[in-house]
Amino acid sequence: MRVFRLSKRRAGTVLGPLEDEIMEIVWSESEPVSVATVHRALARKRKLAYSTVKAVLTNLARKGLLRKRSEGRSNVFSPVQTREEFRKGVVEEVVGSLVKDYRNPLLAHLVERVARDRASLDELERLIAERRRRLS
Repeated sequence: MRVFRLSKRRAGTVLGPLEDEIMEIVWSESEPVSVATVHRALARKRKLAYSTVKAVLTNLARKGLLRKRSEGRSNVFSPVQTREEFRKGVVEEVVGSLVKDYRNPLLAHLVERVARDRASLDELERLIAERRRRLS
């Protein structure tokens, strides 16, 4: 299970800062990546040990975010999901948890944040009416 954390740097994350950086590198590649490829990409920004990069990639594979495959004497990694699928899953997990445990405060907050003008309120009412029709 992932844990969602609020961050001062970004809106929120389920990954640590280095995990997040590594996932972005893996997602940006069209083919599976080696530890060396990720290490080189990270070296442009900061100095990290090769073994650290290898350990984080392996941990991401254990968490089910990357697929690890042997290729010769090295390992290559590829994402299990696209960036968009991952983000959608995070949203579903966070919102699902909020709906389950904090339904009324969440609904009140969404109405306040989303329906700030007449057009937005009309759209919200249209979506609610559409959902009611589907439930009937």
